Amino acid sequence: MKKSILFIIISVLFFVSKLKAQEEIEEKNMFYLSLDSALNEPEKVKYLDLTWQYLIEIPETIGQLKNVEVLNLGWNKLITLPKEVVNLPKLRRVALNDNPKLNMKKIFRVLTQIKTLNDLSIGYSTLKDIPDEIVGLKGLESIELLCDSVANTEHIFGVLAEIRGLEKLKFHRNKMKNIHDNIGLLMNLSYLDLSNNKLLELPEKLIKLKKVRELYLHTNELSEIPSSTTNMKDLIVLDIHNNRLSDISSRIAYFPSLQKLDLSENSLAEVSSRLFTLKSLKSLNVSRNDIKELPSSISLLNKLEDLNLSYNSLSDLPSGLDRIKTLKTLEIASNPKINFLRFFQQNNKGFVGLNYLDLSSNKLDSLSGRMNQIENLRILKLSNNALAHIPESMGEMRNLRELDLGGNVFREFPAPVMAMMNLEKLVLDFNKIAYIPEDIAKMKQLKEISLRYNPLPEKEVDKIRTLLPTVKIIR
Repeated sequence: MKKSILFIIISVLFFVSKLKAQEEIEEKNMFYLSLDSALNEPEKVKYLDLTWQYLIEIPETIGQLKNVEVLNLGWNKLITLPKEVVNLPKLRRVALNDNPKLNMKKIFRVLTQIKTLNDLSIGYSTLKDIPDEIVGLKGLESIELLCDSVANTEHIFGVLAEIRGLEKLKFHRNKMKNIHDNIGLLMNLSYLDLSNNKLLELPEKLIKLKKVRELYLHTNELSEIPSSTTNMKDLIVLDIHNNRLSDISSRIAYFPSLQKLDLSENSLAEVSSRLFTLKSLKSLNVSRNDIKELPSSISLLNKLEDLNLSYNSLSDLPSGLDRIKTLKTLEIASNPKINFLRFFQQNNKGFVGLNYLDLSSNKLDSLSGRMNQIENLRILKLSNNALAHIPESMGEMRNLRELDLGGNVFREFPAPVMAMMNLEKLVLDFNKIAYIPEDIAKMKQLKEISLRYNPLPEKEVDKIRTLLPTVKIIR
């Protein structure tokens, strides 16, 4: 009975994976990059991307594409659209960004007639305002708006507020130093992107946006988490990387549902214990700061899956780190003061779910013989260190699929690697390897090997081609 149930489960999983793969192939086949190719089989076209084609107008024949859903016309010289686009019954997204000659009023009169349209990208770097006609887009759910740094945001947000169903606003890459309080009128927003501006602070009325679940503030000039965000109790994504934060204020506790937090590329000197109140946190990125210590109480984040500590000034890692059973991805590149040999000697047994580990650029000249006890590890990055060999026990890492040993000082092909029977990708770039052993033939699962900048004679490369004829060799 149990065998029958297991067979059924396996069969269902196989069918689902096959169906998904087939759908991905079909999606790819529905994507077109020219109108001519699309018109050759109009019934198949789902996505049409005509960006960067210097188009002055769109031919009326576009009306033949009755199944097109996404029409990308960005970075052209369009003035308006042909009336035929109104008759495209499935069109849901139109991108018209970076068409500086657009007649906005005419464009919105056409777009208003497309009843299925719910996603629009529009604007250009010198746009100062948008006409009131945009309120005719009653079904609009998402808009990306590009404009001048001195655009009239009072009016822009005022008219957008009349589109009651608007849930997603991308107001990024506009070099804005400040934006008007009228953004607080967009009370149905669940997604707000104000990234890549020059904001020193956010308007106070932003506090009215209680429904926001994703907030992108990266690449601005913020020195703290803005107080006007503290009403966003349902926030699950906060990206505030590449700003001027020097510490993590108590305001972080206002986001109890937060799942993804990016604080990278700031000026943080520590990981505040305030973070550990975020019990739902799954992804934490504090890379490229100046953090010197990581509290052991990080183990309180018992749902954490992805942790990036790279490019800091850490002198050690806390023992509590290995007790986070949910942890799948751990990036600790470029923290050369850490004694990784001691840490993994003492703490590697707890990494039960870890499948990705990056220890690149740490000046490592040796590894712990217990690395093999990280049993579920699939990807291991050890590039740009000072390794001349790896422990024999690493050959027991049966689940490892990808190993990067590039930029080290290997003079011989590392023998333990040939025992990694399921390894699919091996990187040995920038080493001093001149000989390939015959035992490489044991690596039956290997699909790709990169050997750039090694003093390998051509006959040694031919040896790989002979022993492993299906392997892709990168030189």
